[in-house]
Parts: sequence; C-alpha cells; structure tokens
Amino acid sequence: MRRDRWTRRKVIRVSAVSTALFPLWSHFVWRCLTCNDTFYSAPIRSMFLRLLSLNSLFFIGLISLLVTPLQAAPRETVPLYRWDFVEDKAPANAPLVPPGFATWQAVTIPHIFRQSGLPDNTAAWYRKSYKFSDTELAGRVFLRLDGAASVTDVFVNGRAVGQHKGAFTAAVFDLTPALAFKGSNELLVRISNRDADTDGILSRSNLYYTNGGMFRCAWLIKTGAVHIAPDLGSSGVYLTPAKVTADQADLHVRTVVANPLDHAVSVRVRHVITSFDGGLVAEFGGDRTLQPQTTINLDLDHVIRQPRLWNLLNPELYSVTTTLTADGIFSDEVTNPLGFRTITYADGQFLLNGREVRFLGVNKHQQSETDWNAVSVEESVRDFKQLADLGANTVRLAHYAHSDLEYTLADQAGIAVWAENGLAGQSWDKMATKDKLVTSDGERLTRELIRQNWNHPSILFWSCGNESTIAPASRYAEIIREEAPPGLVTYAANGPEPEHCDFIARNTYAGWYGGHLTDFGSRDKPTLTSETGAGSWITHHAPYDVFAWTVNKFESEEYAQLFTEYRLQSVFRDQTATNPMFLWWTFREFFDRKFKDQRNTKGLLTLAGSRKDLFYLFQAFLKPNQPVVRLLGREHFLRTFAADSGIKAYANSPELTLTLNGIRIGTRRNGDYRIPDSSQKAKDGSVKPRPGIAVANVFLWKTSLAPGRNLVEVDDGRGHRDSMIVYQSPTGSAPPASNTDLALDLRSSNPQSPATFIDRPVEAQGAFYRDVDGSSDNTFDALPDSVTGAAWIATRRLSEPALKTDLAFRLNPSATSGATVFVVASTGTHPTATLLPPSADAIAAAASLARSLTITGFTRAPVPMVWRDHGLHLADAMLWSRHLAPGESLTVTGHTLDYVVLLRAQNPQPQR
Repeated sequence: MRRDRWTRRKVIRVSAVSTALFPLWSHFVWRCLTCNDTFYSAPIRSMFLRLLSLNSLFFIGLISLLVTPLQAAPRETVPLYRWDFVEDKAPANAPLVPPGFATWQAVTIPHIFRQSGLPDNTAAWYRKSYKFSDTELAGRVFLRLDGAASVTDVFVNGRAVGQHKGAFTAAVFDLTPALAFKGSNELLVRISNRDADTDGILSRSNLYYTNGGMFRCAWLIKTGAVHIAPDLGSSGVYLTPAKVTADQADLHVRTVVANPLDHAVSVRVRHVITSFDGGLVAEFGGDRTLQPQTTINLDLDHVIRQPRLWNLLNPELYSVTTTLTADGIFSDEVTNPLGFRTITYADGQFLLNGREVRFLGVNKHQQSETDWNAVSVEESVRDFKQLADLGANTVRLAHYAHSDLEYTLADQAGIAVWAENGLAGQSWDKMATKDKLVTSDGERLTRELIRQNWNHPSILFWSCGNESTIAPASRYAEIIREEAPPGLVTYAANGPEPEHCDFIARNTYAGWYGGHLTDFGSRDKPTLTSETGAGSWITHHAPYDVFAWTVNKFESEEYAQLFTEYRLQSVFRDQTATNPMFLWWTFREFFDRKFKDQRNTKGLLTLAGSRKDLFYLFQAFLKPNQPVVRLLGREHFLRTFAADSGIKAYANSPELTLTLNGIRIGTRRNGDYRIPDSSQKAKDGSVKPRPGIAVANVFLWKTSLAPGRNLVEVDDGRGHRDSMIVYQSPTGSAPPASNTDLALDLRSSNPQSPATFIDRPVEAQGAFYRDVDGSSDNTFDALPDSVTGAAWIATRRLSEPALKTDLAFRLNPSATSGATVFVVASTGTHPTATLLPPSADAIAAAASLARSLTITGFTRAPVPMVWRDHGLHLADAMLWSRHLAPGESLTVTGHTLDYVVLLRAQNPQPQR
C-alpha cells in the first residue's frame, strides 16, 4: 500500500513536470491549427512547428510515457466547421420547428446570413449530425458557440436543450441529456436576429451592424462526467492575483466543479503553473467531497515567489493547467493564461505595477470588408500585427465583447485592453428601446463578458457602456464591482456620467461634429479621451491649408491630417500631463450608417486593412526609435490645385530633404512645420481667430510641381526614403503628355471627361478616377498578378452618363515588343454579402462593352475580380486583355459603366 502511494505521488509529480511541455506543445498545435486561436507569436509558433516535424516521435513518446499512468485527459475540443443552413420563414411566435421540405445549403462556420443572401434581421437554422462513442456518452458533451447573433435555441434529436440571448458573448449548452447512445445525433441550432427578438439584449446599436448568424467558431467539448463547469460560458477557472510585487504575489484560484452523477464523489483539483518558456513555476491542489447533482466553487490560494510582471509592450505570461480527478480517475482539464499586474488610477495618473504610464492607442471593431462580423483568425492576427507596427500600447475593443482570440493576442503583445459590454449609443439611438433600461439580460451579458474574459491580463479596463442612458450604465458598473474582476471600471461618455466607475473617459470630436479642432487643446486638468477622430477617404482631397469638410459627404485626407496633427502634438508634446489616456477613433474602418450610409471612415486603416497616410503620423509619434518616412497623397495622383499647394511628408527624423524631378529642393528640420492659422465664425456672426501651432514629425515644402509628371523623393539622410509619382494639372484639363508615354496621342471624345495617361503602376486598393471632390470614390481591391506593373488612363467617373467617352490612343513605337492592354469593368452585380440587387442598366452596359471589346480583339480572363463602386460597396468586375503592336492604334468605345483602361509593356521600361 505504501509503495503504491509512493508510486502514485511520483507519477503525479512527473506528470506535473510533463505539463510544462504538454500544454505548450499539444495545446499550441491544437490552437494553431483550429478555428479560434493562434496562441503564440509567429517565431514561437514556427519553432514549435519545427519541433513537431522533426521530433514528433520523441515528443509523442515522452508525453505518452509521462501521462499514460494517469490516462489521457478526457477533455476534447472539436471544431465544428461544416453545417447545413436554411432560412426560417416561419412567422414570429410560431413553434420552433425546422422546415420539413426545404433545400439546405452547405456552409462553413464562421458564417453570417448575408453570406447566403439573407438580410441581417432574419432567422435561420443550422443543422449537423454527429456520432458519439459509448465512452464519450459516459461523460458530458457541450456545444460552445463563440458568437451567434442574436437569440440562439439549441435542439438535439428534437429535444430543446437551451437558449441564449445576446450576440457577442459565448454560449455553452449541455447536450448530454438529449444524446442518443446508438446511431447519429441531429444537432439543430436556430438563430434569430429579428428586430422583435433582440430588444433589451445589448445586440443593437446605430453605431455598428450586428450580422445575424453563427459568426464565430463552434465547438464540441467532451469531458468526463464530473467536470469543470463552463460557468456563464467561462473556462470555469478564475485566476485572481493580489498583493502583487516583484518579490511575491498571492494567487487565488476558484474552480467551478460540477457532479451530475447520482452519487457523491471525491474530487481533487490540481493547478500547475508554467512560465512562457515551459518552466515549472508552482503546483498546488485541494480535495473535496462533492455531493450528487451539485456544483461547487473550490477555492485555493498560493503564494508565487518573484513573479515576472505583465507590462505594456513587455508581457510576461504564465499558463495555468487545471486538472480534475474524481474518485482517482482523471476527469477534466483546462488551461488558462495568467499575468501578474496591478492597475490604479488617482489624481489624474495611472499606475501600472506601481509606475506611472499613459495609455495611448486606438479603438477597434471586429469586422472585415469581405466577411463583416464573421472575421477569420488570419484577419484578427493581421490586425494585431498592424497594431504592434503602429506602436499602440492600448486598444479599446469597442463596443461589445470581442472574440477570445483578440484578447489573447493582446495578452501576448502587451497591449492593454478596454473591454466593453455592448451598451452603446442608447442616449441618442432611436432604434433602442429596452436597452435604454436595465434588463436582466443586460445584467447577465455584463457578467458573461467578465467571467469569460477574467483571466486575460491585458484587460485593465471593464466598461459598463458608451454614450448610453445613465441608469443601465450605472447598474452594469455596479455589476462589474460585484463581480470584482482584476482591473478598473470605466465608461465612455459624451454627456452625463454613470455611478460606480473608477474613472470616466470622454468621447470628444471638437473640429468634426462641431467646434474647432483647436478646442481639443483647451485643457487645464487631466482629461481621458476614449474617442476622438476625423473621417477621411482616399479619393477626397483639398489643399493642405484648407479647413473645410462636410461630415459623411466630403471628408478630405488633408483636413483629417490637420485635425490629427493638432491632437498628436498636444498629447505627445505640449500637454502630456493632461492626457493620461488617448484613444483614437478608430483603428480600422468598419461598417456603419455614416459615410454613404455604409461605413465609418475614421480608421487609420481602410475597411480592407490598407494603411492611410495618418497611420504613419501615429507611428512616428508612438515609435520614435523606429524610422518612419512617408510622403502624403500618393492616391492624389492627379493634382489640380495650385502648383505650389505643397508637398507634405511624415517622418520622425531630425530633418528631411526633398528632391523633385531629380533636383534637390531643400531640407526641413523636424519642428519647422506649423498648422496654418484659421478662424471660426460664432453664432452671433463674429469671427474668432484660431492660431496654429508647431507640430513635430510633419514636413511641408511650398514648392511648385511641374506641369505633367513629377517624381517626388524624400530622404532622412540616414538611409530611409520614400518616393511617389504624381501629375500636376492646375487648369483641370489634361496635363501635357510626354513622348515617352506608352499611350501616345491619347484622346477623349468628351471634353467633360479629359483623359490622362498615368505613367506609374496601378496599386491594389488604390484610386483610378481623377476627381477628388467626392464625385468618384471608386477604388481597386486586390489586383490579379497579370496587371502588375501596368499604368492606366485616368478619366472622370465613367458610370456617370454625362461623362461617357470614347478613348483613343496609339502605342508608342518604342515599346518594341508591344504591350498588353487591359480593361477592368464592372459587371452590374455585387458579391452576395453586400445584399445589393443586380443593376439591369449596368448589366446591359457591361454586355455591350463585352461585345465591343470582343470585336476589337479582347478576350475575357477567367479571373474573378471585385473592386469598389462609387458607393464604396464591393462590386463584381471583369478583366479583358489584348496585345497591341508597336505603333498600333486602338479605340475603346464609351459606355455608361465603371471601367478603366490599363497598359503594360511586354518588356517594361525602367521607371523614370
């Protein structure tokens, strides 16, 4: 007996050592290859994949040796990618029964209704069959939905097993009581995003779109019968550090354990803490007798010696593996992240781990242009890589619970997170009704946000809402205090402030929705900024000294630059003491009912994820030790303002030198630039002067561009440079042509739509029409490889009937191998997820253009394409091409349709 006990203790201790390797290895591989997570950074991931490929037998053998005496962990997490899908056309209040004779569509999760051509505010069914072994059915089987909008009902073999209300927090359903022992089990999930079903569940706001559907990943979780309970969708384990210093930290661990059996069991919970590099830090555990059909909280405390602290941009992460045995049998296991840090706010200062810090960063929604809310893992990883490149140390994940992956990526990057519960915009949102009041669902969803994300050390701020009515915000702040997660309670205000918060931050838009941009600098005490920003679109342009904009109609990049320059100079240079928190709205554009009733344009990235010029200004301030050199306005490729409107650049070097068309123009020192003086008219008609200020990291030369093509270059003298090609045509007509252009004798048959050959390569996500006043906002999306390096003919927007024109030109004889001429044109249809109907007129025009191109020797490439129409919607496009011989002439007949002509020499000539 004594030897058996000794052997068992020894096996457990050896197994504890194995957990230093096993969670890092198997858990990493699992998360890396499945839907929901990329747990480690790229270098660590690469290292482990090499170990997997080179040393698989060693690792498998080692883990088998160490773990076999305790038997394999019964918890298994299986991603559920493929489902059948059908719309629920039953009327409201009808019994929840799937349609009997409908045609089901195969879909892949994540999925939203839009991707199947259905509106957001409908309802639908998802169906899947699954077989279980007898061993699996002896345990528990759960369905976890990471995000489903907005009301979810789950059925197994026709039996209802649960309902969840709320779009953005995860939901977990115990399927076990309804599972069949023999044969296949039918799993049905009915999801409603109908307006009548979503009132009062923090799922609606005028600030963003909520896409109906199973928009995040779905999982089956299999455990032993006695298990760690998924309390409100959480991991069931809550890690709470306290009294954290560099010398030691107290760690309180609560594990929620459930015994669904009809007899009592003796349970043991064991926690193994490992460092990021796999070293064993601590192990401790506790025993309890668990009565039949009961759930308990098993609380344990432990002291961690000399913890390495989680800090901004320098995170120290631990991993805690919690194992559960029942009557000596290994029954369940979960792994959670752990970080040791403290956060306080007092007297206008934040202290992180006892040291003053400023939280400087951005707000972020979780959307992409192609997939809306059904964001892929790869897209989220790209976003956080861009956040790291930007240099932000804080991100507000507005306005709802984001995926676990995004909080995990923030943990790893050392980026502080402001997490929010979904109460957003009700102070002025006419759509919201019950969300303006305290609801039991709102209370529960606030608790779910907290419990599901309790263990993420990056979450320093828990928000009870944004621009809402005060009563529910105050109540939800009170709930956060009741739950008492590690971190501070906050709120983003544009008016009255709720109770029970540690601090209130402000959404301020002086100079955008009213007032003047210099109002931002009027601060005599610490002010925390939760939102500020100005919209911009890459085809809207104005002279650099013009203070003019129209919200949602004309949003020039140049005015947004003035707006931002003033703020960043105030925050990073002139008034650092009064700006302990500054969060830009927003990091990436997202779908919104603002600009063109389609998107919010205040992003540093476009909705497609490409960087605007303002990204580089932020980067210059946030990362002073990383060289930044960026010329502005490359999308403003044809300039019709005064020739001396200026050339502008962002850089964080001491000086920057401009070269124009090979001639050195001059050097500017960092700090020479000043925002121009301006004025503001008051309501009484009086005019108030608004003096400008000097701004760091901005350089401006008031030098004249030459008529026609200009090569612009800047150099910081330290090996970092940028260049671009722009054309100047101050009269608005076509600039003078060059005898080296690929397209000679270029003519437009319509004087209202002059044509200009732009001798520079087209760019993915770039503009191609010439107007910059908001009348032609079309842009490319991704471009096929075949057009790489092609130049193009710029016109006004050809889908405008008055601008229809024939384009004629002759290929330059110096292109001795000839050239390929491309025509990219709209088809009149849009991708399914846009929900836009086909345009009969555009389809007819596209067919006519196709006939015309075929007659003139073009062939259509079998390459699917999309680009953006004037409304910024993704639109289907077609690509045509033909060879043109040296000296050969060509006429492209005009049509009322969006299209552009591109040319690429067979042997491209060197760029001038």
